[in-house]
Amino acid sequence: MSLRVAGPIAVVAVLFGLLTEHLGHGWDQPAYIPILDLGIGWVLVGSGLVGAVARSSQPAGRRLVLAGFLWFVGTPAQADVYVVGDLAFAFQGYFDLVLVLIVLSFPGRWPARRDERAILVALGICFAVQGLVRLVARGPDFTGSDILDNQLAFSLVAWADIARSLLFTIAGGLVVRRWLISSKAMRRLIGPVAAAGAAVAIAEAYRAYYPLTQLQLAPAIPDDVAVPVAWVLNVIRILVPLGILVGILRLRETRSAIAQAIADVGDAPSSQILRDALAGALRDPSLRILTWDDNLGGYRDESGGLAPLPVSSATATVTPVDTSGRRLAVLVHDPALDEDPALVSAGVAVTRFAIDNERLGLEISRQLEEVRASRARIVEAGDAERRRIERDLHDGVQQRLVALAMALRRAGGDAESESQAGQALRRGADEALAAVEEVRELARGIHPAVLTEAGLKPALQALADRSTVPVDMELDLAPEVNGTAAATAYFVASEAFANIAKHAGAAMVRLTASTEDGQLTIRIEDDGVGGADAAGSGLRGLADRVSASGGTFGVYSGPGGGTTVSAVVPLD
Repeated sequence: MSLRVAGPIAVVAVLFGLLTEHLGHGWDQPAYIPILDLGIGWVLVGSGLVGAVARSSQPAGRRLVLAGFLWFVGTPAQADVYVVGDLAFAFQGYFDLVLVLIVLSFPGRWPARRDERAILVALGICFAVQGLVRLVARGPDFTGSDILDNQLAFSLVAWADIARSLLFTIAGGLVVRRWLISSKAMRRLIGPVAAAGAAVAIAEAYRAYYPLTQLQLAPAIPDDVAVPVAWVLNVIRILVPLGILVGILRLRETRSAIAQAIADVGDAPSSQILRDALAGALRDPSLRILTWDDNLGGYRDESGGLAPLPVSSATATVTPVDTSGRRLAVLVHDPALDEDPALVSAGVAVTRFAIDNERLGLEISRQLEEVRASRARIVEAGDAERRRIERDLHDGVQQRLVALAMALRRAGGDAESESQAGQALRRGADEALAAVEEVRELARGIHPAVLTEAGLKPALQALADRSTVPVDMELDLAPEVNGTAAATAYFVASEAFANIAKHAGAAMVRLTASTEDGQLTIRIEDDGVGGADAAGSGLRGLADRVSASGGTFGVYSGPGGGTTVSAVVPLD
């Protein structure tokens, strides 16, 4: 129901209440009587309108509005217009029938149990008989003749009142039983309504005493006691609409808790965190989340174990969570949540979001791991190829050049010392030896033999010995360092030394390297002019290599001069 519709209904209820009070001469009675009369009816209508606007799918709100108007129907029983008075007298109390329907069915549309429906039908029959008897008893007002003896009609109405009160008492017991056997979530929802229904049932049980006095089966109650007590019992009926409002507001409170559940879930929730957040938001401690596993073709529970898919029943509802036609999970929750489909949809949306996010994160992590593994394989393959080229140069080209140089020297020694041929041979030998040195340097740059043969520590020492800038070294390295980590650290130091020699203008270099906690850390600091460009091709290549090895690379060049190059590489 929209506010546009609720507004006019509220205006009609106010005017209708005032009209019936006027027709029934309510203002001729003590002031508290018409005030309570109007107040109870307006509370019924007002509560119903609030409930209908808050939850348009819940019939209880509209039924409360009906009960409020039926409350006013019985007010003009003493109207001067006979037809109005007779109809009011006949249909007096029908609001109670609507209240019982609400209490026995809330939060559903109709009572779920057979005995509850039977009590409702019996009450309907009782009200119909009572109304018919009242109309017939006032027959002269319609037909001008007596249809039913007044004493007989009086007795029938009295016994109908007694039967009605007993049925109300039984209905109150059924409401209490319903609360006792319900789940925790359903108890919280129907608790205020059940309490109100039980209170009304007690009030109705007391009402049975009045017809007993009319039948002279019990002593009469003085009017100065009976009238106030009757109105106290009428006021108790306000508990029903207020109880229903509390139930509706609790549902709305639960809806708002869904937003908090999203915050509680966080960026990367586990199944248990998601379950706890939703169970708290929906106030359903029995809630379970079963996640679909494509690999196993079945569902897993919050602990990761395989779980059979339950079937919806009176004690649990199974709600699927899908996306684009693909199964993600199911929510197994209390049937009380079914009374608010929007609330369940919100829970499904939170679950879908969290599981999709979790799956996406796992997929990205898997792909990232594949990329890292691929880059590591490329680095290892490159190092292996470097070692092969170094061996080929050392064992092949270098040895041939050395042999050629020796042969040329021997030939030059055999020739006359002043002859042009002898000089040419000696120059050829010198050039061949120079080419050998160049090949050695090339092989060392491609992959230093000392790194393969002696290890990282001697290789770093060799770099320091060849450096044109004095190097202060502090090495705390394990005896064995795997090839990828050693090669990465070596090339970081080699590139850093080369940059220092070319650009830094440094007077001193400090190199520290250590292996600790499964990591190799190397740090090269100089006291030069600074201004190193981390985006340069050499340093950028080192950063890529270190990253491919699963490590971290950093360059710091402060405004006061000096540059620090560091790398941390995992050893496994």
